[in-house]
Amino acid sequence: MKDSERIRLARQGSIVGIVANAVLAVLKILTGFVTGSVAILADGIDSSTDILTSIITLISTSLSRKPPDTEHPYGHERADAVASKIVSMVIFFAGAQLAWNSFERLFAGTTEIENLFLVILVAGISSAGKLLLYRYKLGIGKKIDSSVFIADALNMKSDIIISLSVLAGSIAVRITGLQIIDTVVGLAVSALVIKTAIGLFWETNYELMDGLKPGDDTYSIIFEAIARVPGVKNPHKVRVRKMGYKYLVDLDIEVDPDLTVKKAHALAKNVEKAIITDHDRVYDVHIHIEPSGNIEDENFGIDSVDQFDSKGRSNTPRLKP
Repeated sequence: MKDSERIRLARQGSIVGIVANAVLAVLKILTGFVTGSVAILADGIDSSTDILTSIITLISTSLSRKPPDTEHPYGHERADAVASKIVSMVIFFAGAQLAWNSFERLFAGTTEIENLFLVILVAGISSAGKLLLYRYKLGIGKKIDSSVFIADALNMKSDIIISLSVLAGSIAVRITGLQIIDTVVGLAVSALVIKTAIGLFWETNYELMDGLKPGDDTYSIIFEAIARVPGVKNPHKVRVRKMGYKYLVDLDIEVDPDLTVKKAHALAKNVEKAIITDHDRVYDVHIHIEPSGNIEDENFGIDSVDQFDSKGRSNTPRLKP
C-alpha cells in the first residue's frame, strides 16, 4: 500500500472517530445530567476522552508519514507509538477520575434516577455505535499497520463492554428498584477504563524498546530468505527493529574470503533483495560482510531461526552478551 493511501485512510478514520465519539459523548453526558445516572454519565465522560484520542491519532499519523531528516534519520514512524502512550495516559486519567466520582457517590448515598428508559435507550445506541467504531478502526489499523490506530480500536472494544455494562445495570435498576446498582456499575466502568489504559501503555513497549511482539515471524522470514542466496554462509547477529509499519534489519553474513569487494557487495545486495522480496514492509537492510570461518566476540543478535518456536516466540535464544 502506498503512503498516500495510508495517510488518506488514517485521516478518514480519525475524522470518523472524532465525529462519532462527539455525538455519543454529548448524548450520554446530557442523559446523565437529565436522569441523574452516574453510570451513563461516566460512559459519556469516557467517550469524551475518545474525541481527544482520535485527535491525537490524526496528528500522530500525519507526523509519522514525514520523510527522514537530519534530526530523525530513521524517519518519524515511531510517532504512532509515542501517541499510543499519550492516549493510554489520557484514558487512565479519565478512568481514575471516574473511580473517584463513583466512590464519592457510593459513600454519599444514591439519588433517584429519573427516566430509566432513556438511559437504557442511550446505552443501547452507544453499544451499537462503539461496536461499529471498533470494527472500523481495527480494520484500518491492520490495513495500515498503525499501532496508535489499533490501540484506539482496542479502546473502542473496551467501550463496548462499558456501554453494555451500563445497559445491563440500568435494566437491573428498573427491575429491582435498587438505585445503588447504577453507582456500582459506574465504579466497574472506571475499573475497566483503567485496565484498558494500562494494557495500551504496555502494548507499545515492544516497538519503543526495539523488540518484536510474540508471533511476529520477521526473523524466520529473514533466515529463510538468506538460505536461498548462494554463496552466503552463517547469517548471524541479526537484529530487527520496528518503526511504525516499517522494519529495519541489521545482520552479519560470511562469504568466501577470496572474493573481490565488488563480488562480495553483489552478494550483500542479493541478500537485501531476497529479504525485501519476502517481507514487503522491510525498507532498509544493513549488512556487514565477514570472511567465511571468521571468529570474534560478537555483540547482541539472533544467530539462528531455531531460537524461535512455531509462533515466533523466543525459545532459549542464544544471545551473546
